[in-house]
Amino acid sequence: MKNLKLVAATTLLLGASVAVHAETDLFGGKVKAGGYLAQQWQTAIEVDGPAGALVNAGDADADSGFNRLRFGMWFNIDIADRVSAFVEIAEEPNDFGNSFAVSQDLAWVDIDLTDEVIFRFGNVVETTMNFIHYSDGAAVQGNPLIGNAINDRITAAEGAWLLGNYETDAGKLSWNATVTKPSFFSDFSDDSGYNYGLRTSFTSNSGFGIGAGLFIMDGDASCIGGACTLAKGGVIRSLITVGDGDNYEFAKTATNARHTAPGILPGIKGHIWQVDAMWSGDSLGVPVTLQGFYGQGEDDFSYTAPAGQTSGSFRANLGLSDSKSKESFWGVLARVDLTPSFYLATRYGVLNNDTSGVTGGDQSDRLQVGGGYWMNDSTLIKFEYVEQDEEAGSGGGACNQSADCEWDGFVVEASVSF
Repeated sequence: MKNLKLVAATTLLLGASVAVHAETDLFGGKVKAGGYLAQQWQTAIEVDGPAGALVNAGDADADSGFNRLRFGMWFNIDIADRVSAFVEIAEEPNDFGNSFAVSQDLAWVDIDLTDEVIFRFGNVVETTMNFIHYSDGAAVQGNPLIGNAINDRITAAEGAWLLGNYETDAGKLSWNATVTKPSFFSDFSDDSGYNYGLRTSFTSNSGFGIGAGLFIMDGDASCIGGACTLAKGGVIRSLITVGDGDNYEFAKTATNARHTAPGILPGIKGHIWQVDAMWSGDSLGVPVTLQGFYGQGEDDFSYTAPAGQTSGSFRANLGLSDSKSKESFWGVLARVDLTPSFYLATRYGVLNNDTSGVTGGDQSDRLQVGGGYWMNDSTLIKFEYVEQDEEAGSGGGACNQSADCEWDGFVVEASVSF
């Protein structure tokens, strides 16, 4: 029966993927517009662990099904000489939840200070990554797989951005610096502080690239007797520590709960750094892309640990502590283009909870194996098998820190861009 469901769902997704047109010029060429749509079907993703170990006990049993359709529209606007704007409106259940609302997801104004340097204000992408293969709502075609990495450090907030791009005889040098408030929404609480980001990368003409990123969180919290609170409430400040959300669905957990992302740092006062490298070229006449990264992070605050445990997690939602939290993470990605229209890809990522005193296993990891088929320049069908393992002390999103657990599933995704 499961095989029959898989065949039927794949056929429906293929049939729903139609050819689309290129970007459109509006208002005499002053505005260029385009967009994307994406939908998935997944097998039953069930969280496997001892009774009482799951954050949501209802996630132990599930059925297969279709995810909510995601869509987005973007507009590049030529305002005046050296001034332009970008606006994206989108519905992203994995990020915003099942509100059925279309939102301004990402927007900014660019002022070209020189031919190489841009000042940007509006929504700022906060990340430590340089070579990004990431699915964001319906914008999925830049990611060779369906889900994101278990340890992607990326989100968006309000602020300002300075970007530089330089073409040299050897390749392209890029850098950017950001300053933001630690929320995609307005947060003027007296302990909110600011976030600061700095990234740089160099990509050679031969296909090699190296990069580094640093992200600093400069907020605070009020603590009494080791227990801490944020003026705005909640237990997390900067969402960079749990990312923008995956499209893997659990049976009884909200689609935007960050349930697939371990949460170790509350994103209040600390830093995250990351280094990454990549190579893209031909190996034995076949186009290949390889990427690897490593990073660490720490925070002056941590999540309150459950009774009998030494470390808490974002999903456990038990409060905040004035003890430090630490993490380290790494990952690798490989993609092989077997033909101009068909490729295979795999990604493996690890996140370790390095907080002092953690007992038992402190690691969560995710393996993804899949590929994609381009029906035309705008229509991509992807498939993926994913498996995630969370040890009891890892701060994982599916477990409540009392025991190990794991989940896996098979996903098919159809997407179009125009």
